[in-house]
Amino acid sequence: MSVQKMPNQRGGVDDNAINWEEDLKPFTRLPRAPRNTPRQRVPALIPGLISLVIVVVACGIAAKFISDNRPALSNITIAPTATFAVIIPTATEFVPPTATPYVAPTDVPPPTAAAQAETTNDPISVGAMVKIVDTGPNGLNFRKEPSRNAEKLRTLPEGNVYEVIGGPQEADSLVWWQLKDPSDGIAGWGAADYMRVVPQ
Repeated sequence: MSVQKMPNQRGGVDDNAINWEEDLKPFTRLPRAPRNTPRQRVPALIPGLISLVIVVVACGIAAKFISDNRPALSNITIAPTATFAVIIPTATEFVPPTATPYVAPTDVPPPTAAAQAETTNDPISVGAMVKIVDTGPNGLNFRKEPSRNAEKLRTLPEGNVYEVIGGPQEADSLVWWQLKDPSDGIAGWGAADYMRVVPQ
């Protein structure tokens, strides 16, 4: 410092006796040294363009090589190919299958030759042969006794012929005749309204 900062007799500082520039110089900011920051000399766009050009040129060379050598590459077998043998059958005479008539299962046996016989309006009597008629698909109830409430042995199919071995009996407003089944010899009773005499 040029002059000591001492107060004068009046308690102040004599401004004329102080060189402010010299006294304040130690408090001024020192100048900074210039930074040495590395800077990219070549812009980033130029390496990208160079890489793109290299890729395009390589693709062009590969495409030209493939197009020039296409016949040679077509002979290369990558995977084994399967061969198929075509067998052409010779023409033979067609024989259509024969149709077998369908017979629906049923409990009713087919009518015999006797069942196909004509009937008459002659009165029923013991020893006559009668044919079951007018019963529809249900058949005639073949009962153990001459009554609607008697035990039912089975159903006699329409069209079958049976032998009359007994009767007549009247019950429940019906006339009953005792019949015998020639196939198994079982006897039972049936209503006369559903029987017609077969001429012998």
